[in-house]
Amino acid sequence: MTDDLTRLPGAEIARRVRRGELSASAIAEAFLGRAERLGPKLNTWIRLDREGALRAARAVDEAVDAKRDPGPLAGVPVGIKDLVDMAGLPTTAGSRIDRGRIAREDAPIVRRLRAAGAVILGKLNLHEYAYGPTGHNAHYGDQKNPWNPSRVTGGSSGGSGNAVASGQAALAIGSDTGGSIRIPSSLCGVVGHKPTFGLVSKAGCVPLAWSLDTMGPLALSAEDCALAMSVLSGHDPADPCSAEGEPPRFMEALAAPTQGLRVGHARRYYADRSDPEVAEAVERVAKALAQAGARVEDVDIPDHALANDANTALMTPEVAAFHEKNARERAGEFDPRVIERIRPGFFVPATAYIQALRFRGEWAARVTREVFGRVDALLSAATPIPAPPISEDAVLFQGKKQPVRGLLTSLTRLWNFFGGPSVAFPAGLGREGLPLGAQLMGAPFSDARLLAAVRQLERMGAVAPRRAPFEE
Repeated sequence: MTDDLTRLPGAEIARRVRRGELSASAIAEAFLGRAERLGPKLNTWIRLDREGALRAARAVDEAVDAKRDPGPLAGVPVGIKDLVDMAGLPTTAGSRIDRGRIAREDAPIVRRLRAAGAVILGKLNLHEYAYGPTGHNAHYGDQKNPWNPSRVTGGSSGGSGNAVASGQAALAIGSDTGGSIRIPSSLCGVVGHKPTFGLVSKAGCVPLAWSLDTMGPLALSAEDCALAMSVLSGHDPADPCSAEGEPPRFMEALAAPTQGLRVGHARRYYADRSDPEVAEAVERVAKALAQAGARVEDVDIPDHALANDANTALMTPEVAAFHEKNARERAGEFDPRVIERIRPGFFVPATAYIQALRFRGEWAARVTREVFGRVDALLSAATPIPAPPISEDAVLFQGKKQPVRGLLTSLTRLWNFFGGPSVAFPAGLGREGLPLGAQLMGAPFSDARLLAAVRQLERMGAVAPRRAPFEE
């Protein structure tokens, strides 16, 4: 029965708990037991909070018993990437430097989750300071892919990806600056949503690059991601980047048909830069969208190579500026691979940063006009390869050794630069039994439309998120 409970999707857990058919306490015990058993083998958690989780679960059960509304996430077990503040617990950001920094209060997104009835199980492992796409961590252990523990999870939200894929949490919160939600979603075979920039508050979250960072959910279905977004999104005056206005109506939008949806297949963006089995998987998704009534046509993303270069000119100095003091005074306490990436940001001229900001506005306006004047969404691969070995920094790809880090971010980082939403989702399994990932990208605030399209693909069976067969 315990394993049966951990197989339930988050939205189904919430429905059954709200109806009084299941207790939040039983759900919490089941997921905690699985997390305690599997977490150490996959390096999923930096800290489990059993006492806090069970206390929250009892509060949900008491609300149900008293006929009070327990919230839309009633009893849903959630893991939080450990760069988000939770009162009374350390926010390590996956680092040795900050392991003793105790949060004084919950981040606004944590408060929203608690108010919605979520049961927070603890803090999830990540690439140190969220600065890496693999899930390596020299301090808390490399996060391992539950489809094959010798392979990377992807990062930086690697603990978030493997927690959901292995059934240790029904929902996880990650961050995404260059793909850190979508890469682990792609490599671990789950659904991950990078929201529109500013749609979800970043207050109380350790930043990586302020103009690119987003916070969002990973789950086993688009419905679960939409349910999470219905709670997480909305204006927050504590976050200077927070968007004004009403957020999308995520749950209502899930029923929207795919009929008539205009999908641009960004084939020339990804196909020649992807493993053939990845490209074939995305082609199958394109055909499924057409069968569901979408109008699919090839669309080019203008100047995407130049935009990627400009993105680097933005990201690296923003990262270096945040870490400047520790990089100068405590460099030896960083993972050498992370400090190596921070240092170049000190040498980007201010003129290059300013020109990148200027180009970003011009390029985003051009994409909005030339691409989203024609289509509602763009289809691409999420990662060009399935999960590579943890032990390899470079892999043989298209006839030559190529750095894993560059490959994994090559198709995701562009959409942080643009600022629009993107949903990564499973597109099948490859020849080695590893997940292959696709993504739908959209114009700002089209988040609900993208999740609805993925939900329709799930209903058709064209997208089939499933738990990894790890120690079943």
